[in-house]
Amino acid sequence: MPAVSKAQQRFMGMVYAVKKGEMSAPSSEVADAAASMKKKDAKDFASTKHKGLPEKKVAKEAKDFSQRDNIMKRAKPLHKHLYKTLHKKDTSGDVNETAYYKSDGKYQKKVSDAEKRHKEQDKRMKFGKFYSKAKEARSRLRPGEVKRYDKKLGRYVSNKD
Repeated sequence: MPAVSKAQQRFMGMVYAVKKGEMSAPSSEVADAAASMKKKDAKDFASTKHKGLPEKKVAKEAKDFSQRDNIMKRAKPLHKHLYKTLHKKDTSGDVNETAYYKSDGKYQKKVSDAEKRHKEQDKRMKFGKFYSKAKEARSRLRPGEVKRYDKKLGRYVSNKD
């Protein structure tokens, strides 16, 4: 099997040299590849001529969705629900997708209904019926605490701090 790029051919040349015992492994990647390959396979890759090969293989984005389908088939069962809506541009179930819209020349994040609900619940919890009592407790003196005015700092200072 020939190498697809010059970089792969050079890498396999090092793997082949390690397999033959001519050199010690310069990196862990080379050592791992040498341990997992047969000597003949490494030789096939390493003996590829450089003429006509690119320096580095650039992966082209698939025009069809076969590559994405293969990935989703191997995906964890947790993400299987995304497979159905993958080609329909529906990203409502995907936690990694974020939608933006342009307003006043700036991009802003679209806020979903669930995020709005969570924001309202957070606000209720923060400014609920116990918020005023918590505010009072902060200004209340603790047992054995005395506050005095410090002219240098320009504020009251506690002896407990």
